[in-house]
Amino acid sequence: MFTSVSRIGLTVLVCAVLLQVDARLFAQANAADPLIGEWVLDRAKSTYQGNPPDWRTMTFEKTPMGIRHTTTFAVNDVQQKHVYTFQVDGKDYPADVQMPINTAAFRKIDANTFERVGKYQGAVTETVTYTLSNGGKTLTADQRLTANPNVLNSSQVFNRK
Repeated sequence: MFTSVSRIGLTVLVCAVLLQVDARLFAQANAADPLIGEWVLDRAKSTYQGNPPDWRTMTFEKTPMGIRHTTTFAVNDVQQKHVYTFQVDGKDYPADVQMPINTAAFRKIDANTFERVGKYQGAVTETVTYTLSNGGKTLTADQRLTANPNVLNSSQVFNRK
């Protein structure tokens, strides 16, 4: 049978292995979700058709239901906040009722690129391509409206906070 010293040694070994596995899984999970975090708009590097926001922040955070996307911004000193939750599986998820879309579907194109397709009453109205810089410190959101898909409606550049 095991002595108490053997049991303590075995317990320490098991805990060390579990911590290593947990650290590896945490690193893999974060590598798989590079959008996770808070992003702040760099107005000087962004372009818009029409009136740009005074400021804008986006937060992507993991929840038990998927990824919660919160966008807070102000246009002409009027603040707004949009919140919705999605999974990166290409399926439609309900958008915030204040948004100009009813549903949003996210899919991963490659390690640094995601695409959101926004629909209103079942019809695609916009496509937003989110591209992360190689270092993961910059996120560019290029929006194209379906009414004129060859024209870039906005190119928003965000810095990781």
